[in-house]
Amino acid sequence: MYAKSRLFLSVLVFTAAVLTFNLAAYAAQLPVGAKEEFRLITLTGGIELVQKNSPLIKAALPDDTISFQDSLLARSALLPQLNAYVNKTLSHNVPGAIFGSSAVQTGERNPVAYGFDVYQTIFDFGKSLSNFKASRQVYKATQAHTGSVKRLATLEFIVAYFDVLEAQQMIGVSTKEVESLKAYLDDIGLLYTQGTVVENDLLPAKIRLADAQQRLIAANNYKETAIARLNNLLGLPLGEKIRVEDIAMEPPQFPDLEQAQNAALNLRPEIVFYDDQIKASALLAQAKKVQNYPEVYADAGYGFQQNGFVTHEYNSSLVLGAKVDLYDGGASYAQLSKERARGKQLGEQKNKLGEDIKFEIQDSYYALKNSCEKVQVAKGALGQAEENLRFYRVKYNAGGATTTEVLEAITLQTRAQANFHSDNYEMKRNYAKLMYSMGLDLSLIYEKMENKK
Repeated sequence: MYAKSRLFLSVLVFTAAVLTFNLAAYAAQLPVGAKEEFRLITLTGGIELVQKNSPLIKAALPDDTISFQDSLLARSALLPQLNAYVNKTLSHNVPGAIFGSSAVQTGERNPVAYGFDVYQTIFDFGKSLSNFKASRQVYKATQAHTGSVKRLATLEFIVAYFDVLEAQQMIGVSTKEVESLKAYLDDIGLLYTQGTVVENDLLPAKIRLADAQQRLIAANNYKETAIARLNNLLGLPLGEKIRVEDIAMEPPQFPDLEQAQNAALNLRPEIVFYDDQIKASALLAQAKKVQNYPEVYADAGYGFQQNGFVTHEYNSSLVLGAKVDLYDGGASYAQLSKERARGKQLGEQKNKLGEDIKFEIQDSYYALKNSCEKVQVAKGALGQAEENLRFYRVKYNAGGATTTEVLEAITLQTRAQANFHSDNYEMKRNYAKLMYSMGLDLSLIYEKMENKK
């Protein structure tokens, strides 16, 4: 009986070994794509993807096309207007005239006619030219607005990218806290079995462990939400599995605050947008001012009228003339006043924007400075917290520390790690915000950072 049991056990072990080997061999034969289910997103690669797929940018791009076509529409007033025609008349009666007691035919019954006409405005006191120049300025302003949308989408992506990285680090912090508490519970359990500690010493550790496990669950859920938001900014499906790669960033050099503000006023596309809008408004006001002035034009044409009873069926003509709208009920004056008021409004909005940008830079500047200082402090606290925990673990095992002291040491270590990662990514986000506020190209900045690897 004993021999049969040993034989059965040997067969069972052999079968398990064969199955394990086959599973390992099968896994080794899987294609690389089957193992790697996550899509790698780097910072520069993500910026390129945002510029291509961002719903915010896609919604703004048609404005450029619309504005460009508006400029072509305004330009059409400066170019000749060419019209052509062809027709055939079907008459019931033959055209004719009475001369004394006789009736004479004067035309064909079903004649054919064709020709063309060219109309060109020669001089209108600069109205058409001003309208065209204004449309070009509006087009440039629209391009500047699209540029600002692209920059904003890029900044949103960078902030969301660092949010995902921070969420990953927080999962690591929570996981380490759970592992530390489990290890500590194992130590207490061993001492409890030996009769060194009482059962009440287990309760605080179990409560702390349950609390840490809840934070770990919340950290995982926050990470999934952060990834979904990042996918949305990238124009990817919300459920797309992605993996982000961190970027090493040295402590940034702080620019002079006044220089940063001056640079922003020259580089920010929002300022360019208002500059072009103000120029366009001035040109439109100039065009509306001369709207009721005389317009000199030329109208040339060539036509054929089928008629065998006239001396010339073909004829050409040239008309030089002028036309003026003597009274339009005050519409042109109202439009002029409206455009002048709009120009003043744009000027005030530009001034307000300039002040807002200065404040934005100052806020970003001191936020970055604050986060850099916090990183240095948090980095120093990391080593102290780890050494503090090690000290109390050893002291507790020797019977010289209480449960509360060890749990407090674990809490301090967790807090130090969380503070460091939070401050580190806050610094990275604030750096991106300051560079954005200054009007610098974020894609070039991070491309240089990645090339330093």
